[in-house]
Amino acid sequence: MKRTLSFVLTALVALIVATACSSVIESAISSAGRTAGRTVGEAAGRAVGQHIVRTYTPRFAHIYASYMFNFAFTPGGYWVETVPYQEGDWTRWKFIEDGRETGSWIERAFLKQTDTGEQWWRVEMYDADSEDTVIIEALFDAERSEVLRMRGKFPDQEASEMAVEEGTAAVFADPIDLTDESLEGATVETGRVSVEAGTYTARHVRYGDMASGGTVEWWLVDDVPGGYVKYGTSSARSTEEDVEGLDSYNFTLELVAEGDNATTRLGSYR
Repeated sequence: MKRTLSFVLTALVALIVATACSSVIESAISSAGRTAGRTVGEAAGRAVGQHIVRTYTPRFAHIYASYMFNFAFTPGGYWVETVPYQEGDWTRWKFIEDGRETGSWIERAFLKQTDTGEQWWRVEMYDADSEDTVIIEALFDAERSEVLRMRGKFPDQEASEMAVEEGTAAVFADPIDLTDESLEGATVETGRVSVEAGTYTARHVRYGDMASGGTVEWWLVDDVPGGYVKYGTSSARSTEEDVEGLDSYNFTLELVAEGDNATTRLGSYR
């Protein structure tokens, strides 16, 4: 019997409910990426994320925060950041699916570093389909290995403090690092690339995705916080032939704008 995409998403939501931990989205996306193509995992993750926003509970809110931060910091599950954000730096990225601009976007900002080295970061996501905006601000310890505090603003709610359990791992504390040799081997070319934010000299890095028959690629630059202006992933075929609607998939994150004047929107450290 054919399994539809809704069945896959239902199963993933069930996993979230059963485990209710802050890193479940990262684990689910990572698992899906390794077994059925990273593109499928990301598509499922975004759909599940929308479900969580519409069924807000404190634990679901924490899961959604983890999803947002992982998506903003390590799209594709890999750490390729070569240019660190400075205090006040922000970048906004638009979502493009199958060559179509969705109208949705995600913004990442380094808000403040305290005198003792802790860091405040903000991730904001706008979903064009629901017209919902979610803002999460999180304080990480000096080693960026643990979440100390979080504030959030969910649809139709006021900004509020979010419970943070002792020992909560930072959502981007343990990304998958790539060796310099791997990046060098995957470099296709160095040349000019144009995105909405401007035209840049970029190093184009591309990997084949054996599971999906597609690719995962970045355009790395030296003059933008984070070190890249574009991320893309594609699936040439579905690894689950009986799953409807997953024969091919193309997704791109493209830099829209950047700045250096970011500050809290939720009164997190005033």
